[in-house]
Amino acid sequence: MPYAVGRDADGLTQPMTLMFRMVEFDRTRFGTYVEEHPDQWRGVHGLWDLVAQAEASGELDLPREDILFFATPHDREVSVNSTRVPGRGHDVWDLTRAEYCSRRQMRQINRFLRTHVPGFEEAYNAQSGAAVGVRETRRIRGQYELTGEDVLRARKFDDAIARGSYPIDIHAPEGKGTVLTRLPLREAYDIPLRCLLPRGVDRILVAGRCISGTHEAHSSYRVTPIAMATGHAAGVCAALAARDVRSPHAVHHREVQRELLRQGASLRPDLRKLIEACEARGGVAQDAL
Repeated sequence: MPYAVGRDADGLTQPMTLMFRMVEFDRTRFGTYVEEHPDQWRGVHGLWDLVAQAEASGELDLPREDILFFATPHDREVSVNSTRVPGRGHDVWDLTRAEYCSRRQMRQINRFLRTHVPGFEEAYNAQSGAAVGVRETRRIRGQYELTGEDVLRARKFDDAIARGSYPIDIHAPEGKGTVLTRLPLREAYDIPLRCLLPRGVDRILVAGRCISGTHEAHSSYRVTPIAMATGHAAGVCAALAARDVRSPHAVHHREVQRELLRQGASLRPDLRKLIEACEARGGVAQDAL
């Protein structure tokens, strides 16, 4: 089965990351710091001056350009996303190295937060991920390859089975840096069914981050909500194929769209009208699963 890995130029993939939780975080004290230093926190990331000072003193060697963390359902807890290890997530040696290096980084970031960041004085690391998180490995070559241009132009496809609006979000495969490029406001791009159908293979569907697309497009559709949506579509297509004993390639995209809409999937609004018009003309119309 044909596939691609990483960037076209050198095959390098986005780095791996181990996320971890800090508990006994004082949200009020941190909020006061942000109010007094509005240039040091933007949304879910920042602390640039504190990071620079700690790096200058040799206390911190941060693999990314800032500290990034997210709220959790617990008020005195945050999930930290600031480790970064280059390497290929499908290589056992790179994975082993990433587990070791990311845990060393976690301990260093933990000390930095407790020592230098208001609100973390009494905080401690309660739990890390079960395994290092892998952003990018192989991408299966499908009947269509979604591109970065498709994403940023919010392109629409006749055989759409999912949609996304997450930006192009490329963590530098080497060193620091993150490229974040957003879609037009209130827009979304379609993912066509063809991205789930591998070339040269009849009885397999793919879903999630391994669907057919470029390195740039992958940096948007790799996130969990979009992966779930493509998984939903792959499951529907597989069920329709199995019911009628046919290849997934033989399932018409209107059948998949019709069933996805019946099950409440998020597709662009005009697709329902297109399906109704198709059925009115005597086109594809199958019973619900």
